[in-house]
Amino acid sequence: MTPANETSIPVLELRGISKIFPDVIANENVDFTLYKGEIHTLLGENGAGKSTLMNVISGLYPADAGEMFLNGEKVRFTDPSQAIERGIGMVHQHFMLIKNMTVAENIILGTPQRFHLNMKKIHAQISDLSSKYGLMVDPARMIQDLTVGEQQRVEILKVLYRGANILILDEPTAVLSPQESDSLFEIIDRMLESGRSVIFISHKMKEVMAHSIRITILGRGKVLAVLDQKDTSAAGIAKIMMGQVAGKSGTVEPKHDILVAKPVTASDAPVIKLENVCATDERGHQVLDNINLELKAGEILGMAGISGNGQTVLAKVLGGLHPFTSGTYTIEGKPFKQVSVTQMLKMGMGYIPEDRKKYGIAKGLTIGNNFLIRDVDNPSFYNARILNWKSVFNYARGKMKLFDIRAASEKSLVGNLSGGNIQKMILSREISRPIKFLVANQPIRGLDINASQDIQAVIRKAKKEGLSVLLISEDLDELLLMSDRICVMYNGRIIDTMPTAEATIERIGLLMTGIRK
Repeated sequence: MTPANETSIPVLELRGISKIFPDVIANENVDFTLYKGEIHTLLGENGAGKSTLMNVISGLYPADAGEMFLNGEKVRFTDPSQAIERGIGMVHQHFMLIKNMTVAENIILGTPQRFHLNMKKIHAQISDLSSKYGLMVDPARMIQDLTVGEQQRVEILKVLYRGANILILDEPTAVLSPQESDSLFEIIDRMLESGRSVIFISHKMKEVMAHSIRITILGRGKVLAVLDQKDTSAAGIAKIMMGQVAGKSGTVEPKHDILVAKPVTASDAPVIKLENVCATDERGHQVLDNINLELKAGEILGMAGISGNGQTVLAKVLGGLHPFTSGTYTIEGKPFKQVSVTQMLKMGMGYIPEDRKKYGIAKGLTIGNNFLIRDVDNPSFYNARILNWKSVFNYARGKMKLFDIRAASEKSLVGNLSGGNIQKMILSREISRPIKFLVANQPIRGLDINASQDIQAVIRKAKKEGLSVLLISEDLDELLLMSDRICVMYNGRIIDTMPTAEATIERIGLLMTGIRK
């Protein structure tokens, strides 16, 4: 990659872009330029306006003020198809796929096709792309049947299929193994060499520093800085983003109390134990194969694996969301053949789902309502057995302040929050009632440095107070930082478990692809 030629005409230029929503100014007078053959990273804390700005570029939102130019020509998109026709392709952090259509139908949707589609040929083309870029997805499968990781691969394939010259990649490696991430960046480098340009959004500072040419930092909807990668450092970037000198990862102390219910088991006995647990998907295909797992009080067990290898199903089995076909689930010494969500909540489970918007919130309800639906038996919400909405909203307002959940008020619709603020709301809701064990599936995916450190500090503090935590993550740095032990899932099995002191990124990465050494 070579630095952009500042004297050339940008392939994309934004001048004074603003976008305002009822509750917030998402973008305010933003300038941004992208040159041919460069990767320009967009950084900023959660809610800084990154996704909104990209949605303006890709035609999902019209700007309320400002101008946009493509190769020097002024443009204004009012529809995503207009951006696609002009060679702009976006891979969204939260997917833009139609659930009741197949992979192939989603990929070709909106592209010029003949009246009679040759689906066999289209499937072959998609399979060739999948094979070429290592993004294996069956073209005939329904989107609603795919894991989050598989849906991300479909989004990437959709952009590649349409031949975009400007690619917007919003957290593209969030669900990839280290080897897959390396492969993706090799693909990106080839795209840059062929004259394409990339806008890259990531919270993984190693990726940002390794692959960016220039970096634009947003804060509260405004441009804070535009930097050349070669002239800056991760610490300098963190200082600008956080407004203070960055400390070491993991040193942040939580500002709030943790409610941990004391386990009834002996200190050396597992709180959670799975013995030979198997499970199938809705089509009867086995997705968990003889899972054996133990989780003790005051322990964080990290779980690595490429998305789609059974981690999410395992999390759902633990939470009572998915039945298991055989085996035993033992909780505090009591064996179960099946469990329900209600049962698990009463037994002290906290649950952070992988897909926070689909499973973690009721997006059409307020922030206050979303606290209520998990803690409906909280006596502080009632006066003489009558629900007191003032108490509910006061409670939510206090949690918003403690966890830095940014919204106009506790009566704002939770579905309108940024991804990071949604995640902070879910975590605050789960640990604000007495729990004994927490299933945390991708808890910091898509979060900025500050929010990630705060959430990690909360989980570590809860662990010290006796909480059992299963931490599922595709971020290996997070697993190495947080876990006492790490297990690796591949093809529905736990193929290895090791103390964190014996784990390396290289070893875990190979195990994630089924390779033992």
